[in-house]
Amino acid sequence: MYFLKDKENLRSSLKKKRDALGKELRFKKSEKIADFLCEINEFKQSKTIFCYISYKSEVETLSLINLILESDMNLYVPKIISGTEMIAVKLNDIANLELDDIGILTPKSNEILSEKVDITITPGIGFTKKGGRLGYGRGYYDRWFSTNEVKTKIGISFEAQIVMNLPLEKTDINMDLIITEKEIIRPKK
Repeated sequence: MYFLKDKENLRSSLKKKRDALGKELRFKKSEKIADFLCEINEFKQSKTIFCYISYKSEVETLSLINLILESDMNLYVPKIISGTEMIAVKLNDIANLELDDIGILTPKSNEILSEKVDITITPGIGFTKKGGRLGYGRGYYDRWFSTNEVKTKIGISFEAQIVMNLPLEKTDINMDLIITEKEIIRPKK
C-alpha cells in the first residue's frame, strides 16, 4: 500500500513540474527533443515507428508525427480498446484522428500493426537515466511491450521529468534510450 502511495505522489509531483513549464516553453523544448530524435541512427534507419499522440502537457508529438508521415516510414499510433488493452493502429494521415471519450486524439481506423517495430516513441511521467519509466499507472505500454517485438524503445520527456530513482515493479519495461531537450541518454545494459 505504501509503495502505491509513493508512486501516486511521485506522479502528481512530476505532472505538476511538467504542467508548470507553460505551453510555449513545452513546445520549444518538444522541438529540441524531436531534433535530437531525428539525428540518432535508430530513427534514421527505421522503417516502422510506433509513436504516441501527445495529450495535455506531454512532450508534443504532432509535428513529429507529420514529419514521419511525410517520410517513407510506416507509422502506428496507440488506440485504447478496453480498460486494459492498447493496440498499435496504422496512421496514414493526421486527418484520420478524432477525439476519444477523454479528449485524446485517436485513429479512426482499426488497421492493427502487422510488422516488427523498429522504434517506439513512448510517453511517461518520469524516467531515470538507467532507463526506468513511470507511466500513468494503467500498464498499457508495459503490457504492449511484453507482447510486441520492438528493436528500440525510446522514452521522450522534459529534463524536469528525469529523476534519480523510481518505484518500479517487475512488470515495468525499461527504455533503451531517453531523449530530453538537453541530452540523449543511453542507459548501460
